[in-house]
Amino acid sequence: MKQIKQLAAFFLPLAIGGMLACNSGTRTTTDDTSTVGNQDITAVDTGMTKGMAQDVNKDKFSDDSLRDDASFVTRAAEDGLYEVKLSTDAQAKTANAGVKKLAAHMQKAHEKANKELATLAATKSITIPTVLPQGKTDDINRLLEKSGNDFDKALVEELSDKHEKAIRLFEDASKDVKDPELKAWFAKTLPELRNHLDMVKKEQSKLK
Repeated sequence: MKQIKQLAAFFLPLAIGGMLACNSGTRTTTDDTSTVGNQDITAVDTGMTKGMAQDVNKDKFSDDSLRDDASFVTRAAEDGLYEVKLSTDAQAKTANAGVKKLAAHMQKAHEKANKELATLAATKSITIPTVLPQGKTDDINRLLEKSGNDFDKALVEELSDKHEKAIRLFEDASKDVKDPELKAWFAKTLPELRNHLDMVKKEQSKLK
């Protein structure tokens, strides 16, 4: 009996220590989960769609004019992301030298514009999209399923349509945006978009 008591006296602290370690591990797991949660939030912050960005901006800005300005900015930012991805993918797909050159120009120009807009938006604390929603990506992938001349024609038609819509957006923004710096950026970029559309139309006329 004495030996049993001695063994109990020896093992009981170890058992309690083990329980405490397990509880500590549980807390650590919770902390890790919290950390993972924070990482997930960070991932969202660096992988934000237009819809997510607009929700953030609606909560962030109580001033209606700032919310309206932010809406123009997020839409323009998503358009820019789409143009860059489409143009980048097109360069790898097309065998047409003229189409490849056009796509390369679009990629470079829209990357520059995207960077300008991101920098300007940051100074206004406007959250902008950094990734395309799945639907937009699917649109590009469906276009990439085409090949040869069919792909080239579909590409320039898509570029034409997107630039026409972007021009309308930028025309509205040039009139309706309240922030002077944002307004000036839209007005400054608008002629370049019109030039892009002219380039697309010229290339489109070459494709039979």
